[in-house]
Amino acid sequence: MGGNQAWWRRYPRVVDAAVVLVTLFLTLGMMRFAGRPPTMRVLEPVDYGYAAAACAVLIVRRRWPVGVLVVTVLLAVGHGAMRGHGPQFLPGQVALYAVAAARGGRAGLAAGAVLLTTAVTTQMVVAPGELSLGVVALFTSTGLAVAAGAGVRTQRAYVATLEERAVRAERARREEAARLVGEERVRIARELHDVVAHQLTLINAQAGVALYLHEGGQDEPTRLVETLSHVKDDSKQALAELRSIVGLLGTPEVPREPVPGLDRLDDLAASFARAGLTVEVRRRGEARTVPSAVDVSGYRIVQEALTNVSKHAATGIARVCLDYAHDTLKIVIADDGAGRGSGGGSGRGLIGMRERAAAVGGEVTAGHRPGGGFSVEAALPLGDQ
Repeated sequence: MGGNQAWWRRYPRVVDAAVVLVTLFLTLGMMRFAGRPPTMRVLEPVDYGYAAAACAVLIVRRRWPVGVLVVTVLLAVGHGAMRGHGPQFLPGQVALYAVAAARGGRAGLAAGAVLLTTAVTTQMVVAPGELSLGVVALFTSTGLAVAAGAGVRTQRAYVATLEERAVRAERARREEAARLVGEERVRIARELHDVVAHQLTLINAQAGVALYLHEGGQDEPTRLVETLSHVKDDSKQALAELRSIVGLLGTPEVPREPVPGLDRLDDLAASFARAGLTVEVRRRGEARTVPSAVDVSGYRIVQEALTNVSKHAATGIARVCLDYAHDTLKIVIADDGAGRGSGGGSGRGLIGMRERAAAVGGEVTAGHRPGGGFSVEAALPLGDQ
């Protein structure tokens, strides 16, 4: 904001020096033509001394406006008494402007009233013949000084408010950007976890089958080739998904690979079948198009749960049921294994499933089944369809 300021705000010392010089010039000129009728006076050293002293203190009017006003008024009264004519209050009115600009219109009016009272009293004592002309000039110039100072104070307050709003807006923008970056990092971390955990689990299982066939000396070259082919296909798919996800880190473009959804559950079940886990997929209710966020979250929840079954459940069968209600999609993934099922491992997968459900306004519950095995149940809102 500082680069957009007016030059007089960027160079206050230059402005102060200019104010002092201009006030000194005007003060000397007004003293030379003062009186009634206006006559040219010869200025004496005491006149120059007063003008120089009264204008010099204006250099610190920003820091001590009230003190400068008091000094200039006292100098004007003393000078008028010494010279026997009405005091010259121009430096005092400049100081009065500084008071109004620093303290506000009320303080300026109060200081102006004191200045006028002092000026009128001094003029009545020292030069009563010049009273009428001096009072009119004093009232007018004093009112202008107070009004100008109060206006400048209002304008400064307005500019300060705009600058503060701009700073707050910039801070809010940065915080929002940081929040969005954090959310994107979490989302990418979830995607990486899902892809790596799922695909590598399948590849590991299929590689184990291939190794078993080779080391067992079984004469099944066709099955061995088929297993290795599945390993190649699954690794290729994993690499494609990883490239799609990692690509988000370097470009804002939409990834080319399609985002997996519930319509690909059969393909997902087939991939697990190649690794030795039979997955039964059932659908209840009227299947229909669901919101994209719910579609992706539901797919990833099923994928994570089946991955945990394959790794920890010690069983060869898992069941997935999609139940389409009026406004909720209920997903149940269950197994009858004797192992730890979907709750095995570090627990990061179950946390990820709950986070995905919460992101779309749903929830996930998981636990051991009474008859053995483990189940994961997700309830995802469909909205008004």
